[in-house]
Amino acid sequence: MIQAMYNQRFEVMERQPGQTAAGGASFAELFGDATKTATQERSLSAATAGSASDPPRTPNAAETSLGDPDVQDWLNSYWAEMGVASDANMSFQPAPGAGSNYSADSVYGPDQIYIQAVYNQGGNAFASLTGDNPADFTSQLPGIPTTQAQQAFDQDLALENAQRLASGQPIDTAAYWSDPGPITFEGKTYSSQELGYAGPGQSSGPEPIYISQGDEIPGTNTFSVPGYSGTVTGIQPNCYYTLQQLENAGLPAGQPNAQFQPGSWTTTQSD
Repeated sequence: MIQAMYNQRFEVMERQPGQTAAGGASFAELFGDATKTATQERSLSAATAGSASDPPRTPNAAETSLGDPDVQDWLNSYWAEMGVASDANMSFQPAPGAGSNYSADSVYGPDQIYIQAVYNQGGNAFASLTGDNPADFTSQLPGIPTTQAQQAFDQDLALENAQRLASGQPIDTAAYWSDPGPITFEGKTYSSQELGYAGPGQSSGPEPIYISQGDEIPGTNTFSVPGYSGTVTGIQPNCYYTLQQLENAGLPAGQPNAQFQPGSWTTTQSD
């Protein structure tokens, strides 16, 4: 079971980073959908595209501190949401000699720090079962990006969510570093809360589920749902949907929620 968990997680990590959320592999693909890249890297140039009405404010120290206590709080919340609270006790520290998956110019959000901790838990558990070197299956946690990189990530995510709202699709619920401020897109202004801001370092809910053309059962106009049993009809492929929308489209209800949903946690300042 742990080996299967490990294989699923690290298969996503091995993909090439740098794609945008709409076209890349998924952060939440680990849990059954396709929402953003495995490393959640976003380009600085993409962050300034479109029409953002207000510049982001500068995060303060308390909002950008994600040390070990913060990571452990997140893991406690995450594994409790997944129904296996005891798994939060697995070590998320990189093994001695472990390298890093993150380049100096990476642009990523708070969620990537948390998910690397989950990867490390899986890697440490896998290595302990197989006798392999855990350094081969873990990575250093990414550090806190510069203020410029944080602002780039936040503005890019906010713009993407404004575009999703304008097209009637669910937003990407990844955590922001700080309040991105309102964004005006196609003549409509969206508040930071509408754009998914739930507090520094906190996701605003479960990730939406991406249904691609490749999920179609050939020739049927019926689609399978990644991470779930059953099919849906009457939907437009290559779009994002909430679980409730898919249940309304025929997905059997009552299944365990396979989507990333960490609940809430605090980001206290670390020394």
